[in-house]
Amino acid sequence: MASIDKAAIGFSIAIVAIGVGFAFVGDSAQNTAMTSPPVTSAPTAPAPVAEPEPQTDPFAELASEVREEAEVEEMEVEVEEMEVEVEETVVQEAEESAGPQTVSVEIPAGTAVPGCEETNECYLPASVTINAGDTVEWNNVDTAAHTVTGGSPASGPSGVFDSSLVLGGASYAYTFEEAGSFDYFCMVHPWMVGDVQVN
Repeated sequence: MASIDKAAIGFSIAIVAIGVGFAFVGDSAQNTAMTSPPVTSAPTAPAPVAEPEPQTDPFAELASEVREEAEVEEMEVEVEEMEVEVEETVVQEAEESAGPQTVSVEIPAGTAVPGCEETNECYLPASVTINAGDTVEWNNVDTAAHTVTGGSPASGPSGVFDSSLVLGGASYAYTFEEAGSFDYFCMVHPWMVGDVQVN
């Protein structure tokens, strides 16, 4: 046999010997029982369970204060609304109990020349709202004569009211007995228009 073969056989025997040694040691360790004292426990009574203490919310007090403030503000708003309703009722009752009223409308200077219609200032105010039975009085502060004629420039006079010519410094009054919407204009200067709303 060659020397390489002898070395290989020797090497193989050494590997087998090491393997048998490990197996022998592992087998003896397995067969040797490890002795440890048995673990026994004596029965014990269950420990009393303490009731968890209620946790206090650090923001509970703040939330309570905010709620109280909101309730106070809500009550203040309700009081203000009630005050406004009372005031409106008092004003309405005062107007109703005061009887017929007279509302003034001015025919301003310079309205005989076109231009006032661009700003709706040919009659001041151009639109008035009154109650049935109230009177509107038109005062001509212009130097030119004007009319206050029910109707419109497009449709012509309605025949409800007509002042004829109102000279400078003069006035014309009309009492509206029925509810409705009444347009009016100046027949001499047809760009001058206004309206009366009667409740």
